[in-house]
Amino acid sequence: MSSLEEIRLQVNAIDARIVVLLAQRARLAKDAARFKQSRAQIEAKDRQEQIIQHVRYLAEHQGLSPNIAERIYRTILAETVALEKREAGL
Repeated sequence: MSSLEEIRLQVNAIDARIVVLLAQRARLAKDAARFKQSRAQIEAKDRQEQIIQHVRYLAEHQGLSPNIAERIYRTILAETVALEKREAGL
């Protein structure tokens, strides 16, 4: 059985991987913003809902509450939309 310190080290390693992936996602959002011409294209409500449904599905199959995954992803998507708007000068 792991000690609390070992668990914390594992959590820290996972957090580092999550931050790397969030940075990659942000770079892709900046790249995508170059192809979008309007606020509506950036906000892409239908695409956001597709992402949420996909994330809920993935979460459920990984033993994570789909509601938790949705709340986290709604925050990620809101920040991504804001980033793309800034990048596009909107």
